[in-house]
Amino acid sequence: MEAERQLNIKRSLLDNYERELHLHADFIKFEDKDLRNNGFTSFKTDEIKEFCFGTTLYQYRIVFGREYQILVKNFDNEILDIKFKSYFGIKKYKSHELYVEIVNAIWDLYFTKQVYSFIKEFEAGESFYIGEVNINPEGVVIFVSRLLKQEKKLIPWEDVALRKYSSYVSIYSSKNPLDFNRGYSYKKDWNTLVLYNVIKNILDNKKINND
Repeated sequence: MEAERQLNIKRSLLDNYERELHLHADFIKFEDKDLRNNGFTSFKTDEIKEFCFGTTLYQYRIVFGREYQILVKNFDNEILDIKFKSYFGIKKYKSHELYVEIVNAIWDLYFTKQVYSFIKEFEAGESFYIGEVNINPEGVVIFVSRLLKQEKKLIPWEDVALRKYSSYVSIYSSKNPLDFNRGYSYKKDWNTLVLYNVIKNILDNKKINND
């Protein structure tokens, strides 16, 4: 039987209540609501669709605070919102370690299987979307910016290039990177980490040099 991991989260200096986060292979549950009623949002694993995560810095000349946020969305577009803050360096390192632990646990429990499922679909010759990106047997379709609008651009697999940065992933044409490129934020775009891992796996399997 899979062990359940429970973490207690204090959201800020002004919200000193320890909210429970439950992580299990079969579900995720977090006390993110009004505590006077049922304060939990809970999703079963097969209900989970996407996630995103990131930090916001609060600063005036110097950084005086950080907000850590992880959002998990289900297929009904309901969102489980894990959010907590650190101010004036108080428990800054502990908060960062907690954030990394939660992101890694959510990835391992709920999204590595999703990557595997997408790769199986690709190997079966199917076309599918991760966020706004279409992945199909011919290549990757992204939106590129033009003067007054966004246009769809198919980048064939032999021309697909991929880069992973600290806060976003870049997909671009290796032959024409200035004209055909798109960045996807871990914080603002859903399932960016899934997108990166699926495309990286496909490129590796095709032995396409991404350097």
